[in-house]
Amino acid sequence: MSAALEESRPIGVDTGSVERALSEALEKTSGAATLMLAVPAPVRPSEALLVGSRGPAIAWAAPWGFELAALGESASLEGRGETRFREVARLGKELLSGVRSLGLLGAEAVPPRLFGGFAFQPGTPRASHWAPFGEARFVLPELGYLVENGRGTLFVSMASRRLAERAERQALVGRALDALAALERGALHVPSAERSPTSLEEGPLDEWTGLVEAIGGEIARGTLEKVVLSRRVSVELPRALDPADVLARLRHEAPESTRFLVRREGSVFLGATPERLAKKQGASLETEAVAGSMSTLDREGARHLFESSKDLAEHALVVREIVRALEPLAERIEKPSEPELHELRHVLHLRTRIEATLRGAPHLLEVVEHLHPTPAVGGAPTARALEWISTHERDERGWYAGPVGWFDAQGDGEMAVALRSGVLEAERAHLYVGAGIVEHSVPQAELAETRWKLATLLSALGIRGA
Repeated sequence: MSAALEESRPIGVDTGSVERALSEALEKTSGAATLMLAVPAPVRPSEALLVGSRGPAIAWAAPWGFELAALGESASLEGRGETRFREVARLGKELLSGVRSLGLLGAEAVPPRLFGGFAFQPGTPRASHWAPFGEARFVLPELGYLVENGRGTLFVSMASRRLAERAERQALVGRALDALAALERGALHVPSAERSPTSLEEGPLDEWTGLVEAIGGEIARGTLEKVVLSRRVSVELPRALDPADVLARLRHEAPESTRFLVRREGSVFLGATPERLAKKQGASLETEAVAGSMSTLDREGARHLFESSKDLAEHALVVREIVRALEPLAERIEKPSEPELHELRHVLHLRTRIEATLRGAPHLLEVVEHLHPTPAVGGAPTARALEWISTHERDERGWYAGPVGWFDAQGDGEMAVALRSGVLEAERAHLYVGAGIVEHSVPQAELAETRWKLATLLSALGIRGA
């Protein structure tokens, strides 16, 4: 946790001044389709805004970036089919061009950003817990709390057609004041772990073995180099959990990962992913290859990882394909010759950071369309691996392993790969995990790898000893 968040310092918010400033600004016509207003707020863990809340919500917290939690939707957009990346980029550009953002009472104006994500593959969701998310969905939050550069900011946004209604303006101001009061009262505590019995359900182990062996046969015949095989674990919880509590535990369980949450119509998709897909600012792009895994329970896990010909070969394949995907977009691509160690609480990974200078000014989602899915979550060759996944995997992936994140009016932003994730539905959780199957993969070893990867999210759900 950053020093700013450890301080959890109040700012002595003058609610009267905030109410007057927001009310006066909202009453003025801005000439924009949407007005966004920001006011100073205490510095707190961002998930504190979500405690006890209902309805649509978003959360995003990158290890070396801003934190955001938000409630409600001022505007939303969706994309479908094979053109969903381009459709979201186009609609997002139109939406964000009509937003006017202002800072009040010394707060800086908040750059308008759209938050959301994409399903792993296009197509109408079949599973009921994936249905609310669709194939691609991004939102402009109505009430948001941002922590950046040691400062807290609360912002509201509303379309001009709603601003014309006095009751709508007053209700928005009321929600902002309630949020400030809750933030002022104190930081979010991290709940203790549950000790109540919890049941876990997973697919037959002989089915997993059969699928790994089938992929091995395809690799031996030369039709595939790699397939990432995923599986779902369903968990019956002793009670419905507050997603804010889960995010608070993830803050401690996975501080080196990007935490995210999307809630819609009773389904909550959340997780803490160790893998960045793309971060773009202007012509500069950062991405990474994360492949090759070892348990931290192995005292010599790092040495074993760097000496594993299987893991090194799998990692090199991912690096190769990411570079190949970027070549049509980039005038320069730089990467180190050897991977580094990416150390998480439960798992060690090989990671190669890749930087590129892009040609022209492509939108972040244009880059994402070229990169997704990398062989770290799909396979190689990509089209053949995706066909194999669609044909053989028991469970629909939904947004698991899809791109999730944000972008702004300039087409800059950041997208992560939605790993170490799952969906909460009342007293039930659907957790998703995968392992890369390559030449010499052993079914039991790959199954064990998925269990290491599940440990972080299980702990965040308050499940001990799983």
